[in-house]
Amino acid sequence: GDVRGGMPGRRGCRPSRPMDAERMDSLDGWVSVKSGLFTETQRPRLRFLAAWNEVEGKFAVTCHNRQLQARVAEPEPEAPAPSSWAALYSPQELCCIHRVLAASCAALERCFPALPELRPRGLWGLLFPGSSLAEGSEPGTDLDSVCRQLELYLDAAIELCGHRIALDTLFPEGEVEDYFESVSELRGRSLEQRVAGGREALRKILNQHIQAKDLVMLKRFYLEEDEAYQELVTAATQFYQCLLQPFRDMREFASLCKQEALKSLEFDTLGPRRIQSLQKEVEEWSRRMQEAVCSIQDITVDYFRETVKALAAMQKRMEEDRTQFGKAAWASVAPRQEKLRFMFAKEMLQYTRAKELCLKRKKTQIQYKMEHLDTRKAVAMVDELEMQYYETQLELYNIQLETLKYEELLVVAQLDTIRREAREKEEEVVYYDACEDPEQLRANEGMGLVHDSRSVDIKMLLHKVHQLENKRGAICSRRSYLRNKREECKETQRAKQQQLQGEEANFRQHHSIQLVSDYKVQLD
Repeated sequence: GDVRGGMPGRRGCRPSRPMDAERMDSLDGWVSVKSGLFTETQRPRLRFLAAWNEVEGKFAVTCHNRQLQARVAEPEPEAPAPSSWAALYSPQELCCIHRVLAASCAALERCFPALPELRPRGLWGLLFPGSSLAEGSEPGTDLDSVCRQLELYLDAAIELCGHRIALDTLFPEGEVEDYFESVSELRGRSLEQRVAGGREALRKILNQHIQAKDLVMLKRFYLEEDEAYQELVTAATQFYQCLLQPFRDMREFASLCKQEALKSLEFDTLGPRRIQSLQKEVEEWSRRMQEAVCSIQDITVDYFRETVKALAAMQKRMEEDRTQFGKAAWASVAPRQEKLRFMFAKEMLQYTRAKELCLKRKKTQIQYKMEHLDTRKAVAMVDELEMQYYETQLELYNIQLETLKYEELLVVAQLDTIRREAREKEEEVVYYDACEDPEQLRANEGMGLVHDSRSVDIKMLLHKVHQLENKRGAICSRRSYLRNKREECKETQRAKQQQLQGEEANFRQHHSIQLVSDYKVQLD
């Protein structure tokens, strides 16, 4: 019979994934312990004191941090860390603590002292198991000796297990959640490590190009390099998407709350206080939305910086490899070099556009500050803000010129590829079937049966070249316009600087004259 998956004895069952297998990919029920939680950069000076508490019938354990107690007189802006701890433990509780500490360090097993039986003899001991040792201690029991041994044991626990584990076991204060970290932070850190690993793997492959003895080995390195770059891009995309997601959520949530507040202001009948409150909410959600947008733009710049840096290293290494081979041999890997140029220009174009958005945001912020200046500070701040505005505008012109530069490089990369394809079409050899009768050959030509498709493909390629050349001309025209605007901005900034320097010189001159006049008045 045909039994497909499922349990034995069932025929025709569809294969189903076990429940345990479905839970393997889920993080439900799992916790992430913080890394380096019990590492000790500096061990504190701890002193343990143990004594028998006759009232409670338990051992009183006290710990003092001598190092913190010495600093207790120093003023601290924040709440100081505790310098002393105290607790009461029965012998059974001390045994449980010992088992926990011994699980952390097996060498501590033989250090635990033998505690006496804290129970009166006879019937009263069975009826009142928590009674004091003084009510019926066994003869020869030396509590002071036991307390000294317990102090030595706790000192050994600090030495072998570390102060963090020992103190948290003896005097638990914090919540259990203090030991854990959020799964999102863990995922972000693992993705960041993956990006660093991808970056290192690509660097190692690029350094191996020196070992290439021929073009066959170099092509194998190029395949590994392409795979490593793709892994790096995938890891970087996941990592920066993880960074972007909280800000995207905040942007969407702030936009939704802002729309709800505006809708309430427009359609609801409200009192003056409610209207004022909603207006403040609109301003607050607008501010939060703008902050989220700014963070998204900054993270986007960081992502494209990562990919551009990798592509620049790959392109530079390939340019160095080109010098080791002849033109005919290099023709087999020329398409990859053209593809690299195209990818680099494309990524660099997105990188410069992302930086342009950040500069425009900075310019808008300066304009907002100038519009909302306090009247008392306006005179002192307007010149400074104006100079910042000119500097930002010059940076914006520079980044726009850089954007046009890589737009042109993108067009040039496309032109090189199309021209190479056209050249290959022209050099392609076409074979035709033999024709025995010349009259039949002329008749075929007259009827259009003899057709060379190469000319059509070449015409299409040349048409694309013409379009790209026109686009390149428009880019050059735009670049010339931006250069003129940049020179005008520089001239305006230079004139403003000279004006400020002249005003400062006049102020100093008048101030010095006033000082001399005041000095003469004092002499008179």
